[in-house]
Amino acid sequence: MNDKIKVLFLDIDNTLLDFDAAAAWAMEQCFQKAGLEYKSEMFAAFTEENNKIWQADGVEMEKEFRILLNLSAVPVDGAEEILTYLKEKDYCLCAASNGPYGQQINRLKKVDMLKYFAHCFVSEKVGADKPGKAFFDGCMKELPGVCPEECMMIGDSLTADITGGRAYGMSTCWYLPSVEKYKEEKLKSGKPADYIIHDLLELKKIL
Repeated sequence: MNDKIKVLFLDIDNTLLDFDAAAAWAMEQCFQKAGLEYKSEMFAAFTEENNKIWQADGVEMEKEFRILLNLSAVPVDGAEEILTYLKEKDYCLCAASNGPYGQQINRLKKVDMLKYFAHCFVSEKVGADKPGKAFFDGCMKELPGVCPEECMMIGDSLTADITGGRAYGMSTCWYLPSVEKYKEEKLKSGKPADYIIHDLLELKKIL
């Protein structure tokens, strides 16, 4: 157990909420509304080349997609159980996310997760993006008396979450559900985080 940690920064997309699943659902709804056939492989193309997928229906479909994305939220397996556990352990839980503030708050509300967080630090409201120092500076202003060494950044992004948290002096926990991807990244990076987990419930062994 890590006794010095008091504050946990938790990424939202693809850590607590399955952003890819929500985005795929929103895209399918958009295609259906436009009378177009949707195939699951289109989402893979979207993630790489967003500007090409919309074609003639581009602007309107993009607007509709973002509205639907604001309404959709799919929890990652174990997310609610681990939040309950961490809250009961008296950690100060802080959501830490890039993106539009209203969208992220609405998505947490939709799955009844907002109640777990003492603070929701979202880049639009903080005025800076992860992994920049300015993002973490903005967060720490709201946590008087807390130093980076008493914080842990937990997330799926090696750059935004892990590199950012580590550079700021926080402990880091990299959530990487794909074991194969972990093997690939490990070859490139050595040990990029203090802890690496493949299931959110593994946090019980750390905290």
